[in-house]
Amino acid sequence: MRSYASIVENAIEEIPFNQLIIASELYKKISLGITEQTFYKIIERLSKNGKLVHLTKGVYYRPKITRFGTVPISENEIANHYLKNHQGVLVGYRMYNQKGITTQVGKRVEILSAILSEEQKHICNVSVRRITAPLNEETIPIIETMEILQDYKNIEDINTKVLAAYMMHFSQNYSDPAMEIVLANRKYKKSTIAFMAAFLNYHQVKNTLSGYLSPMSDYKIPNVEELYEFA
Repeated sequence: MRSYASIVENAIEEIPFNQLIIASELYKKISLGITEQTFYKIIERLSKNGKLVHLTKGVYYRPKITRFGTVPISENEIANHYLKNHQGVLVGYRMYNQKGITTQVGKRVEILSAILSEEQKHICNVSVRRITAPLNEETIPIIETMEILQDYKNIEDINTKVLAAYMMHFSQNYSDPAMEIVLANRKYKKSTIAFMAAFLNYHQVKNTLSGYLSPMSDYKIPNVEELYEFA
């Protein structure tokens, strides 16, 4: 038990302070004959003696301790675990605010992440949902924009002038193949797809979004021309 404990402790000491530790991932990395039950007993003991801090089921971090006391992990450090290296996408009000679409910030940090093994996870003030769409420089802007358009009617204090400018820039860099990849891996309302198509058509950008829509349906989307007229 002592040798197993030293293996686990040594592995943890190699992890930087205030960086998320996913227990199941750590176990796979250092199992070396250690049973899962033994591993979690060691983790529980380290948590009790303060060498680890338990955040939520299966999630810990190694606390940074200074002469002024323990420095708790920040929401940015938690979020970065799921966002770094194109592993996730910031969505919700934090993203809307960053893009200047609203002055509202939102109480929670919302993230779509490809490295989450479960459907969703709540860690302190960070809410993470799993996404299966490949994430890269082409698909991430599409996901961000689809999230904005899907939530358009619910965004408080929305700045339509900024949104119009944002959509003009987005249209100039639009990738239809990337859109097809996103729609093959993530569900969006037909009205959201129709709203996106309306923006692209307004900016005379070729796209295949009509293939996802029915010409017989009225999707009741905002009038894009009016958005630009009053922007």
